[in-house]
Amino acid sequence: MVTIKKEWRMLFCFALLPCIVWGLFLFGCDMLVGVHRSYVHYPIWLSGYPLYRIKYLVCALLFLSILRRIYKKLLPNVYYNYEKIYIRCSILAIISIVFGFFVRTKFWNYILDGCFVSPFIEELIARFILYAVRHHSWKLYVLVALLSSLAFSLMHIGYDPSLFTKLTLLPKLSELFLFGLILCSIFWFFPRLDFLISIHAISNLYGVLKIASELGYPL
Repeated sequence: MVTIKKEWRMLFCFALLPCIVWGLFLFGCDMLVGVHRSYVHYPIWLSGYPLYRIKYLVCALLFLSILRRIYKKLLPNVYYNYEKIYIRCSILAIISIVFGFFVRTKFWNYILDGCFVSPFIEELIARFILYAVRHHSWKLYVLVALLSSLAFSLMHIGYDPSLFTKLTLLPKLSELFLFGLILCSIFWFFPRLDFLISIHAISNLYGVLKIASELGYPL
């Protein structure tokens, strides 16, 4: 019984902490470096955009490597069963970030981040733990899904700290929380992280296309 409770606590921690720490990590690096995408002015080749990309690349490399070590140490059975998925998603996320150095417009930059970088990193951080809980009881799965969805929504404050000063904070967090729950529900029936990544990418693509004119499309 004690062992089961300990395992549950560990799963809860993995559902909450990776997302929240990633958001805080990005926020801290923004404060340290002083470069955030929302502050970068375009055309990007005449701005601080390369510095923003370098910061994001370093953050991703460090965080994904550290999280991988933690999974290997604390949940080795889960990690080694799905190691190829973790490594593949990490590599594709890093390649997408690097490719951003060659993107020359704001619109395509948002497409790249929204449809490639964010889905790979965020699904890996927020939903990889679902592999560990899917074979447990549905009650545990629901609890982990709720916690990971909450953490997923809070994580986005790290992407855009200005949300704190906007009236849209609670609606935005509620929207992200609901989206996280939907993805967790889908995973219960279709346990494929790449499937969630595809849905995430399509959702972000729709969001970017809605504000395409504001981003300068088709420049």
